[in-house]
Amino acid sequence: MKLGTEKISKLLWQLSIPAILGMLSSAIFNLADRYFVAKLSSEALTAVGITMPVQILQMAFILLLGIGTSSLISIKLGEGKTKEAESILWLALKYIVIFLVAFALLFVLFLDPILNMLSIKDKDVWNYAREYITIIIIGSIPGIPGYCLNNSLRSIGKASVSMKVIAVTSLLNIILDPIFIFTFKMGIAGAALATVISQTTLTVYVIYAFIKREDFAIHLNFKKVKDEFILLKESIRLGIPSFFVQIFATVVNLFLNTSLVKYGSDMDVAALTLMSGIFSFYHMVVVGLVQGNNAICGYNWGAKLYGRVKKSLELSLLYSFLLSFALFIIIMLYPQAIIGRLTDNPLLADLTCEGIRYYLLMLPLIGPQTVSAQYFQVVGKPRLRSFLAFFRYGIIIIPSIIILAPRMGAKGVYISNAISDGLASLIALCFIIYELIRLGKPDYEAKP
Repeated sequence: MKLGTEKISKLLWQLSIPAILGMLSSAIFNLADRYFVAKLSSEALTAVGITMPVQILQMAFILLLGIGTSSLISIKLGEGKTKEAESILWLALKYIVIFLVAFALLFVLFLDPILNMLSIKDKDVWNYAREYITIIIIGSIPGIPGYCLNNSLRSIGKASVSMKVIAVTSLLNIILDPIFIFTFKMGIAGAALATVISQTTLTVYVIYAFIKREDFAIHLNFKKVKDEFILLKESIRLGIPSFFVQIFATVVNLFLNTSLVKYGSDMDVAALTLMSGIFSFYHMVVVGLVQGNNAICGYNWGAKLYGRVKKSLELSLLYSFLLSFALFIIIMLYPQAIIGRLTDNPLLADLTCEGIRYYLLMLPLIGPQTVSAQYFQVVGKPRLRSFLAFFRYGIIIIPSIIILAPRMGAKGVYISNAISDGLASLIALCFIIYELIRLGKPDYEAKP
């Protein structure tokens, strides 16, 4: 495969640009979704934001399998073990469906207690949240498996296919949103239904492509897998860091929302929802770059071509910093140019413009931190990845909020996020610099 022979700078762009465009499509969908929901009311937008911990928790298990299996597929292809890679692909689909059914069943059974945990005070927000999240979670059963397998498209060097299918389904969502919300007068349920339909479309195509596309390095075969639990265990080992990142993110997101309600207002939760949407837009671009780097590093790590691993990692760190710094300048100088396009509510716009400068104060460091943490996961060092995630999503931000929020209100919550981003990024960069030094040695040997 060209993953082991093509010039790294060229290969990184070949894999990253389609992934970035695909991720951008998804990010644009997220922003558009919030835009149309905000047109209903600020309460509807708050409902979408305040139910995010439930979706993040669900995503934790999806990434446990999606990232774990795609990382292992890259390594197995680098080792020349195509049949094992195909077996891993089937296990990813099989177990993600089992999980989604179980998650939806538990969610429906404990719906009201779960909503009570989200500290929703406003009755309208409660009703919006209940209606929206129920459709999203049940609809994820046919909708989410495609996103799980989509990671494997990039693992086999088919980033352009991944980009196209995400772009098309994101466009479908944007088209359906106003039709269902306003034309059919379905309100927030229409936004949820549009999301489910677009996600399901992606699932159908990705499964079809893995079965029928002859140009794919591996194919989806519905058959009994030899050493099933050994492969599943290894996939989970590689996916554990992403799982913990999402679990930590669930706790942090819940803590952010409850702190904003306690020390601010529901409008501050709506403002954070817009900030998160803007950050998601940026982060999707970085993730696209990371996915290109991961495919290169995973394959060449398996093939023991460590010089190529080092080169790809260096370029990814540089590009992610330049991208992060560019957006940082825009947000610090012209926040209204972005936020004014997402809401017509002047109070909400002012709250968001003020808060985002604190919330994303350490943005230039987040790109390199993301590249660094993901690198350790894809080359089979999940414990270090989990350690770095723990710093960013738990050990720093929650104590900071406890200290600052009672004294500074909502501003203290936003500053706590910046402190966490900054310290966690500096720690990650120390580890990645040491790794680059080791990769540069001619006698370098991979260690778990």
